[in-house]
Amino acid sequence: MSSGQPIPNASSDAEELMSSLLDSLLDDFEHWFNRGEELLARCPTRVMASDDQQRLADRLLEGRQAIAATRALVSAASQPMAVSMDAMTPWHGLVTEVWSLAARLGSVEH
Repeated sequence: MSSGQPIPNASSDAEELMSSLLDSLLDDFEHWFNRGEELLARCPTRVMASDDQQRLADRLLEGRQAIAATRALVSAASQPMAVSMDAMTPWHGLVTEVWSLAARLGSVEH
């Protein structure tokens, strides 16, 4: 995984801001991946087939593991780090899938 990239010439204030923003962003991804797992736990097969549910569950687990690895990499680095858009693109896709699942569940439940 090459998600972390050192930020050259970062001041202390910029380092703190970047760290805070990155932590918040990773928290958001974790929240939505966990929410996706909660939705899958109550998702009937008429909304999403069992095989599709399992594939999404597997991708959510991989996403959570990637977030944990990114957090470990950032905390172990001696310099401030950023996460590339290439690394985050699949995470955004997963969040979009969770939102879609939530909408489909909401329409079935109401």
